[in-house]
Amino acid sequence: MADEKSEEEPTLLDLLKQHIRLEDDMDPSMLQFYLDAADKYVQRKVGHSVKYLQLMVATVMNDNRSAGDDLVAALEALEPIFYLEVRTDDPDSQSNEPTQVDSHTVGT
Repeated sequence: MADEKSEEEPTLLDLLKQHIRLEDDMDPSMLQFYLDAADKYVQRKVGHSVKYLQLMVATVMNDNRSAGDDLVAALEALEPIFYLEVRTDDPDSQSNEPTQVDSHTVGT
């Protein structure tokens, strides 16, 4: 039974394709690259992988392919979400004490 359930679950790549509404005539070749880069970015920001954050970051990367100021601004707009993830879902801590966050990532 467990094997059947895992086979039915969509991969992160499939979820990204659904999220960005990838159509048949669109080129998906960079999507796995965006997911890999998003995973590294999320791990650097919150200390561990978080699938919904990976999808958000990969979507931002796809939507802002030029990698210019628009990409930077879009990623900065996600900072409050990263902050909340660190504050509310620290897997190594059971305390309610604030978690150390890079000073340049919050409130700038």
